Amino acid sequence: MFRKIFLLFWFIGSTSSLFGQASCTCTLEGNVTAKETKETISGAYIYIKGTNKFALSDRKGHFKIQSLCPGAYTLICRMSSFDAIEIPISIQDEANHNENFTLESHDEHLQEVVVSGKKSESSAQLRGNLSETERAERDGLSLGEMLRGISGVQSLQTGSTISKPVIHGMHSARVIILNHGIRQEGQQWGSEHAPEVDPFVSKNIQVIKGPGGLRYGGDAIGGMVMMEPDALPDSAGVKGEIQSIYFTNGRQGVLSGMVEGGINRANGWGWRVQGTLKNGGNIRTADYFLANTGVQEENFSAAIGYKKNNWSNDLFISHFHSVIGIYLGSHIGNVNDLEKSIARSRPFEAFTPLEFSREISRPNQDINHSLGKFKSQYKFASGQTIRGTIAFQNNERLELDVLRAGRGVNNLRFLLHTFTSELVLDEANTDKKWKGQFGFNLQSQGNLTSGRSVNTPTLTSSLLPNYFQHTLGVFAIERLIKEKFEFEVGLRVDQKIIDVYRPKINYSTIINRNKNQFTGLSGSAGLKYHWSEKWTNHLILARAFRTPGVNELFSYGVHHGAAAFEIGDPNLTGETAYNASLNTLIDANKWQIEVGVYHNYIQNFIYLKPMVTRGVAEYFTTVRGAFPVFQYEQINALFSGIDAQVNYQLTPKLVLQHKTSIVQAIDNSSANKRYLVNIPANRFEYTLTYRWMQDKQYVSVGLVQVSRQTRVEPGSDYSEPPKGYQLVQANWGINLKKIDVGIRINNALNTSYRDYLNRFRYFTDDQGRNISLRVLYKI
Repeated sequence: MFRKIFLLFWFIGSTSSLFGQASCTCTLEGNVTAKETKETISGAYIYIKGTNKFALSDRKGHFKIQSLCPGAYTLICRMSSFDAIEIPISIQDEANHNENFTLESHDEHLQEVVVSGKKSESSAQLRGNLSETERAERDGLSLGEMLRGISGVQSLQTGSTISKPVIHGMHSARVIILNHGIRQEGQQWGSEHAPEVDPFVSKNIQVIKGPGGLRYGGDAIGGMVMMEPDALPDSAGVKGEIQSIYFTNGRQGVLSGMVEGGINRANGWGWRVQGTLKNGGNIRTADYFLANTGVQEENFSAAIGYKKNNWSNDLFISHFHSVIGIYLGSHIGNVNDLEKSIARSRPFEAFTPLEFSREISRPNQDINHSLGKFKSQYKFASGQTIRGTIAFQNNERLELDVLRAGRGVNNLRFLLHTFTSELVLDEANTDKKWKGQFGFNLQSQGNLTSGRSVNTPTLTSSLLPNYFQHTLGVFAIERLIKEKFEFEVGLRVDQKIIDVYRPKINYSTIINRNKNQFTGLSGSAGLKYHWSEKWTNHLILARAFRTPGVNELFSYGVHHGAAAFEIGDPNLTGETAYNASLNTLIDANKWQIEVGVYHNYIQNFIYLKPMVTRGVAEYFTTVRGAFPVFQYEQINALFSGIDAQVNYQLTPKLVLQHKTSIVQAIDNSSANKRYLVNIPANRFEYTLTYRWMQDKQYVSVGLVQVSRQTRVEPGSDYSEPPKGYQLVQANWGINLKKIDVGIRINNALNTSYRDYLNRFRYFTDDQGRNISLRVLYKI
């Protein structure tokens, strides 16, 4: 292994010496103006397709991109409320190239559209994104796996088929996922409850790191994931694409397609239809198959919109359905066998079949999620825009246990209905010096786990009780943009009421009702200062408030998907986080460097603690088997870390990239400052990419290095953190006129390893070699 790694870096160094004399000193600059008014446009996003080179136009509409290598490129200019422009350019050696853009305005389908993770509605955020190439390489993966390539973002896994994003060490309820501008509301509190979203629906995916997104809630202590589609077409014509992907591990096939267009003789109307199918069988580690780890998925979405003059309206609907097998070896019948399973280096033979199978049996998850959204907006002559949005979500989750004595002893069913509404006044397009955004959000939610209605439950033994939850949030954000700096300040107040219903005993008509009310204040201030064209600093100070979830307050029972017995605490109070973040961006000659440091102190932090004291573990034995015990507790926690990404242009065609993600979390309320469990280990990535054919074809080789998690207290978990590991990966892709083809090899050396953030590391290794072939055809 280490010999191969050494040879890889020897090759990098040799290539650098051989080609290091090539010139990449060209400059591209120009101006961006509005076609109708001839006024300059500030804040437009100009980037070179297939690279990480970009610029934002200043208050005079001027932009400049430096340190370019000679060659042919595709230049794209995008700006909210304007049509995008895409043009081919040719840059000559030692020459300055000028290119001006004249943008034609339109009524924006979604004002908050995020363009390739670079342009967002708010400046007071630390952002991360995948490049266009990285996104294409990860198509077909789940959202959590896809985002793992961003520095500061990792993935919490349950086996090889379930994952969710972890931002700066936090996940689940502390990470908001926005799907088409709507907060994704499912049973996201579970570590094995993956987001019920199809990444193919959204072309633009961006990560907001740290507390932010005051418009959507003050509880995003970890961060946000914003998923937004392109604007709907508003003229006649039909176009689309179809993509097919095959993964060798699990023999998984993915088919996704999209068609969109306008309506003849009906200018202003646009529509889009999209769908995805996925089917895979048992996952294989480096040495053996894992029983019952298949997945089946069927997703569908449709949108229609109408724009005329100052009015814009759109309707969006989607349905997500997934059946996920839960590794059979995670459900053990007694404590003795459970302890043996955790101690073994390889699972029992009963859970590692010799033959591949697509059959999904018990235990498994069966999830359905539906979303409907209507949005209307009107733009006043002053430039102010008022937007109203209403949405409804229906989430049904079934968790089916293994059969005991030939029957299903326990099946968990969560049925969650969520209604949300929002009204926003936006001054982004006005001539005001300070541009504000003001509004409020309403959310009403009902969760049913037993009985026919929320207020008439029948069982006390459900993992979660029935409950109603009502939330009101009011926010105000102001933004000032100058030539040298940008400043933003925001404030938000949230009030949440939780009504919990449980029968006195099973099937009793006497219902115990518990009402909880929480009020919290959140705020942020961000300053982005441009010291020069090559050096920018970004400072953020934020306060965030999060109420405890119903699972944290009232859980009691076996959580089948996580293979654990979980216990809540009804006396928990709300979390208050104080965050300071500093980001530095340097773009000089052949170097692009971005480094971010953060410090997040959280009062009354709620975490799920393994019930292990000085190496003595507790287990809960029921008729369903024996399970590790986890209990929600509250402490004062301190999260701090560093994210970094460095790109070095070795030659005009060869780029070396490095990413670093380091986070540590300690219990600050204890005398000896103990480390917390289940915090990501140090992660480092190295990638060497070579491009040719005018950037239409590339090949890359990479190394992912994850250290052993040493920042954890001995004897505080059911097993010690696994060893660190190194994974080699390789990619090839070619972009033709209508066809994109790519091959990705993950864990190319078929390394046997266990990841610390995988809940099933107690029982089994992680996924072995996986080769994917993707073909995209544009209609």
